[in-house]
Amino acid sequence: MGEQDSEQAGGRFIEGDSETIIDGAKRLVWLKKDTWQMAGKWMAQRQVIEFAGSLNRKRFAGFSNWRLPTTSEAKSLFDKKQKNSDNMGQVIYLSDLFEPGCGFLCWTSDVRHNIQGVRLNFRKGVTIYDDIFRVSRGASRLVRDIEKDD
Repeated sequence: MGEQDSEQAGGRFIEGDSETIIDGAKRLVWLKKDTWQMAGKWMAQRQVIEFAGSLNRKRFAGFSNWRLPTTSEAKSLFDKKQKNSDNMGQVIYLSDLFEPGCGFLCWTSDVRHNIQGVRLNFRKGVTIYDDIFRVSRGASRLVRDIEKDD
């Protein structure tokens, strides 16, 4: 079955297992929970990077290549046709396959001037620049690339 057939048959996102969601269109695997839900605390961008490293050392869900999404990857999750809810009970535009109760701001891996990280707002679909050391409502949804078949 080709990628397009897969999208038509089951939608863009498919549950991978109890911890993951497969994005067939982008060839990515996302964690169902964000870092706020997994760790129970807000994190600065640098802390999220460290958190991903700790998951990789543990081979979380059987893999060691978890990372922050790029801005483009995070934006690809925002979809006005999809509704979910954040940790404050407000509507966010994210597939309901993702665990409800997440943070509405998502750190990405992108940085400018070495001190400003890009965050995506899942309520509005806009990106903002924020200090990479700022913890306030800091969370991210970690992702990994699907390995190519050799």
